[in-house]
Amino acid sequence: MPADTENTRFWPRVGLYVDRTMAEEFIERMVGHGSVLDTELDEFVQPTIPDAMFLQNEVDGLFESPFEERPLDEANKAILNLMTFEGNRKAYIKDKKADGMTLEDAKEDYKLALDLKVKAALPENFVEGEEE
Repeated sequence: MPADTENTRFWPRVGLYVDRTMAEEFIERMVGHGSVLDTELDEFVQPTIPDAMFLQNEVDGLFESPFEERPLDEANKAILNLMTFEGNRKAYIKDKKADGMTLEDAKEDYKLALDLKVKAALPENFVEGEEE
């Protein structure tokens, strides 16, 4: 559960807890940007996403209602864990340097730790014994 239940709501569309700023950023990214590969047509097409007003009304509805705790699925937990780890990159590297590693070794150690976290989160994408 998020610490700030007053300004945070679970948005089922994205599967995460968001505040209004995050929700607006999601809306901006979702609406009118990008395309997806339609393998049947072998071309890129615009995904079918509701318009910005529909999404904004959806978010407004979330914040007009009281906070409800909702479980995060394992994929979203893994994403949040990876985002937190990546957000702490500088501190991780500084700690490793303080432990006596060179800057390059500390950066390499960070990369290996990140790779392990990704493999743990997405084991189905990696073959046992595979070298990258």
